[in-house]
Amino acid sequence: MRPTILTCSLGFFLASLMPAHAYLDPGTGSMILQAIIGAVAVAFTTISVYWHKLKSFFVGRSRPKDKNAPR
Repeated sequence: MRPTILTCSLGFFLASLMPAHAYLDPGTGSMILQAIIGAVAVAFTTISVYWHKLKSFFVGRSRPKDKNAPR
């Protein structure tokens, strides 16, 4: 079995880890939480838009349009 680029990269990354000695303040946690909530909202909106487009595509094709119907 040949190692892929992903496994080689992951192995190199894990071999080169060193402690960062970094400080994360409480504001960082709320910023990460806001980013996650925003990403979920964008995902649901995108799914909703494409779901409605797909649904209208199939519903629009199933009914023939009446030329004499009022607009």
